[in-house]
Amino acid sequence: MNKMDYVGIDHMAAYIPGQFLPLESLAIARNIDVKKYHEGIGVREMSIPSYDDDVVSMGANAGLRLLRESGIDPKEIGLLIVGTESSEDRAKPDASLIHSLLGISESCRVFNITHACAGANYGLVSAIDWLSADSSRNYAMVIASDIAMYGVGSAGEPTQGAGAVALMVSRSPRLLGIKELATFSNSVYDFWRPIREPFPIVKGVYSVQCYLKAALACFKKISIDQNYDFVYHTPYPKLVEKIHHEICSLMGISLDERSAHYQEKVSPSNEFSAKIGNTYTASLWFALMGCIEFKLKNLTKDLDSKDENKGMYLFSYGSGSGAILMEAALSNYWVEMAKHFNCADDLINRATLTIEEYEKILSGEKLQKNNEPGAVKFIFSGCENHQRKYELINRQ
Repeated sequence: MNKMDYVGIDHMAAYIPGQFLPLESLAIARNIDVKKYHEGIGVREMSIPSYDDDVVSMGANAGLRLLRESGIDPKEIGLLIVGTESSEDRAKPDASLIHSLLGISESCRVFNITHACAGANYGLVSAIDWLSADSSRNYAMVIASDIAMYGVGSAGEPTQGAGAVALMVSRSPRLLGIKELATFSNSVYDFWRPIREPFPIVKGVYSVQCYLKAALACFKKISIDQNYDFVYHTPYPKLVEKIHHEICSLMGISLDERSAHYQEKVSPSNEFSAKIGNTYTASLWFALMGCIEFKLKNLTKDLDSKDENKGMYLFSYGSGSGAILMEAALSNYWVEMAKHFNCADDLINRATLTIEEYEKILSGEKLQKNNEPGAVKFIFSGCENHQRKYELINRQ
């Protein structure tokens, strides 16, 4: 794949809530061996949203950071798509609120996409098609923003998470070019959320089977390059490890060699997911940021960054179900763009919640323990006449 031949991602920026719960605390409270969390699902921490975080404020915060770091005028953005399964309204799209908060042009096409965890990824390929169709179009923004919440004591509780990633899409991407390789769709009930239910309904084992079926269907359509990095939608890292072992079988990699291939080509992308939890539509993009930050950290000083990347596969899965397999290659300017990410620092700077504080937050209590001194950010400030309100604050 030629690095500059394809429309792709010019820059990425993330928003991670400023507080987290260590899974050691959850394990003690639920009387479960912590190894079931650390080793069984591969998660160590989960990000917990504050009372003033929601899908709109998180998406707007990621978008604000994206605009500031990329240096792109919001008036140049002609398409804004938000992928989420955590929307607070069944008619008004979250994208319209984010569009207003970010000061994007009124001459902008604005909408949400809902398809479980694949919503933002369908948004990305739609944005690529939109830009490719007309050379007068400059930029599109795609935002993935979600809050994964399950009942206290439920099987899904240790996989909770929250966060947002914003993508700037352009015809001359400074970060990476992207090409769609394969798609898969099939109507199943593996994970879904009926309108009047507070939490999703999950058929865990069946959902893993559906994920694997979709992944195999997509990868079977291409000639797989073993030297590429593999970045997957990551509900939890252990699932990705299982899926990749099956993809290795398509490449003819022996059973004895599969763990080593996973450690080299997949494991770096799971670092953030292990510390954030499941972020639904943002999951693939946190994984990609983890992969790129790992490359940046380990870049050999005397190595030309233009030759560092051999390419990547990006695999998206959304329950219900739909999947997309994409090919990506870092651009010649990826190092300069990736220096802005700093997700690892954002994770370090979070406040630690006790199990008591975590349970109060889940019960709806407005517990203020967001560890972001001086952070300029959008917050959800409440409802008036059933209208959600937001404000930009400088939290000192």
